[in-house]
Amino acid sequence: MNGMLIRMITIGQKKDKTMIYRNRNMRHKNYSGIRLQHPTGFVPVFLLGLTLLLMPLLAFSQQVPLRLSLSAALDSAMHNNAKIRQYEELVEQKQYKKKAATGNFFPSIDVNGGFTWLSQNPEINMSLVKGSIDNLLMGFGAAMAQGLQLPPDLQAALAKQLAGLKQLPPVNLTIDRQNYPNLNFSVTQPVFTGGKIIAGKRYASAELKYSDEELRKTQNEIIKETIDRYYAIVLLKAVVKTREQVVAGMKRHERDADRAIKIGMIPPYTRLRAEVAVANAERDLADDQNKLDMAKLAFKTSIGLSPSVKVDVTDTLRFQACPLDLSLLQSEAQNAQPVFQMIDQKKVMVRQKHNLDVAEFLPQIGAWGQYGVFRDKYPVIPPPFMVGIQARINLFHGAKKINELRATQHLAKEVEAADLYAHQQVNLWINKSYREVLNKQERYRKLRPTIALAKKNYDISETRFREGMGKSIDVIDARLLYEKAQIEAYHTLYDYYVALSNLYLATGNPEKLVNILIQDNNH
Repeated sequence: MNGMLIRMITIGQKKDKTMIYRNRNMRHKNYSGIRLQHPTGFVPVFLLGLTLLLMPLLAFSQQVPLRLSLSAALDSAMHNNAKIRQYEELVEQKQYKKKAATGNFFPSIDVNGGFTWLSQNPEINMSLVKGSIDNLLMGFGAAMAQGLQLPPDLQAALAKQLAGLKQLPPVNLTIDRQNYPNLNFSVTQPVFTGGKIIAGKRYASAELKYSDEELRKTQNEIIKETIDRYYAIVLLKAVVKTREQVVAGMKRHERDADRAIKIGMIPPYTRLRAEVAVANAERDLADDQNKLDMAKLAFKTSIGLSPSVKVDVTDTLRFQACPLDLSLLQSEAQNAQPVFQMIDQKKVMVRQKHNLDVAEFLPQIGAWGQYGVFRDKYPVIPPPFMVGIQARINLFHGAKKINELRATQHLAKEVEAADLYAHQQVNLWINKSYREVLNKQERYRKLRPTIALAKKNYDISETRFREGMGKSIDVIDARLLYEKAQIEAYHTLYDYYVALSNLYLATGNPEKLVNILIQDNNH
């Protein structure tokens, strides 16, 4: 697997470096592998043999560090960083939510079907309706007798006969069916919702744009994190190299001191100082080597590589002056800073939330239609088609809707305050980072003559000691002073680039620093 990673990133280094940032908003896709179909066992045997042949090569590739340029590291981070993939999936989620909100404009078509079986035939309880039926028959009989103009005695006899029906016991009517299937097709179409559907669609669109800006903000942060951790490795490699030179110099001085003691040029106790200096130098070297290992582990996390993969960087720390214009940087931040774009979309969401709250006070009107299939299977046969329109409006809900509307109004004020605060903080961020860049730049320039002077002092002290005119402690102090000046310069240069990355992150354009660094490393 490590060999595949090496091949993937090696190929990535050959790409045009500007393509890294041109494709930063590409969505993360999953690609299925190719499945080999074979009628015989020849292909598995061949693959097994090929695997056995390649195993030594794969084992060797695991021992060879994966050397990455800054552009290759950023390319790997944009495609493999877990946090970026998380926000890419969030964008995909919001895209489908937007499509789902669009579906509310269209009718909803449903099918409802089922089957009911009764353990016995249903009956109509005539005891509940016999009185009404008897009264109906008596009234109908009296009206018929009057209409036929029957003699009074016949009308009285008919009325007596009908009255006798009341004395008969009720007999239930049995419906001769126990199986009742049902299958209905229904359609509902919103006609008027008070603007709720339109507001929901616009809210979903604002959420998608908010997620896009949140993804861009995350990508900017990962770019800065990758640059910082990449140059942390470059810094610590330079520091470790300096420490190794100090250890070698101290051991050489220890040998010189031994020779000087043997010929009586210096007293024996001076050897103890040389041994202490060697021990201190070796301890500092071990500490910085551990820091380098931890820096590489953090770097692999940023670019999405396995901790088992060995990595190395190809760049070195060199000073590159960047022309900076504070007013231009502040102007760029107004247009490119993702935080401002996210707040703008938040305002849109609050406005649509207000529209949704207002829609709750308005009537909700919808049309519906239904078609039944098994109509003749029931005692009461309904018509095949039914259509209608329905309206609903809430009259009282415990002041819930009014309070929600007022809460949304205060939410709008909260977003406005957040917008003002964000502009203040970003402006402060840019000013602070700008001054930090200038400070580190000036500090590094002033350290150059200090390094040259410390090196000259060390060379003189070492020459004087070898000629018997200097002391061992002078050589040790000069070597440590030279080492301190070198390491301080390395740290200052690293802090300079960290301040630069922080400044361009504040403007929302970390790609500009990347282009400067890549061009500098190419020359």
